[in-house]
Amino acid sequence: MNKIMDDISKWTISKREKYLTKVFEEKMGKTLELKNPTTFSEMIQWMKLYYHDPAMSRCADKVTFKDYAKEKLGKDYTVPIYQVWESAEDVDLNNIPEQCAIKSNCCSDGVNILLVTDKNSFDIKKAEKEIKENWFDRLKLHTNSFANYYYDVKPKVYAEEYIKNADDYDILCFHGEPKFVYVKTEHFDNGVNREVGYPVSFYTTEWEYINAKYKDMPTKSDICRPVHLDEMLEISRNISKDFPFVRVDFFENNGRVYLAELSFAPWAGLRPYEPESMDCEMGKWLDIVHAANPMYIKKN
Repeated sequence: MNKIMDDISKWTISKREKYLTKVFEEKMGKTLELKNPTTFSEMIQWMKLYYHDPAMSRCADKVTFKDYAKEKLGKDYTVPIYQVWESAEDVDLNNIPEQCAIKSNCCSDGVNILLVTDKNSFDIKKAEKEIKENWFDRLKLHTNSFANYYYDVKPKVYAEEYIKNADDYDILCFHGEPKFVYVKTEHFDNGVNREVGYPVSFYTTEWEYINAKYKDMPTKSDICRPVHLDEMLEISRNISKDFPFVRVDFFENNGRVYLAELSFAPWAGLRPYEPESMDCEMGKWLDIVHAANPMYIKKN
């Protein structure tokens, strides 16, 4: 939950720069360079502060993203939605299917997700209370973050088809080209999101294990190549080409591939790498300052 209960979007850019610089130093253990960023993590902070592409706002909303993806790809790869609630007052979970996933449209990394595997044993009253009190409060969501593309996203809650036992395959694309994949396994424990401690493993696009990791996360070197990897890579190229950087998230189930979401700042760009050279190498792939569309750059 966001600890800043003040509307960050109303802050001056200098105040946001100052605060984010402090957070970056605390999380990453080094000074943030915004004038001439060289590491991937620094460039993510630059993009959060200065890069205002309206398409990123549309994609950051996990409801409107589904239509965006269908328009770009000419085919619907996303998970079907059963229902969308636009306000806390509208939320009524009594008519949800026997199985579904209930999600916030403006959270990520497994936050604000409820997996309903058996409606009969699901505590509807408890879930509704949590959703109504917290999931529409924009000051508690990514809508109140340093990522400017969330500022135009209206909080919603939606129920979509439940997909069982699927690992996450996340493809990191730089200027429209997939560079590597990381796999999130054991992400949920009995339907409950594990915020830390689950394995995140790095692989090349040819599915060779990369001996690098997030410093505080375990990793696995024996994950089987996903059946639909080539299809995932092709989808990633098509949907990422309009953005300097984006992580394209997938999972496989029942013999098909699903497109889950797009992420423009994985873990907010505030998770150290091991070795640290990984952050530097990724920075070489992302020429955000010079290659970004100048019409979207705003520093005031």
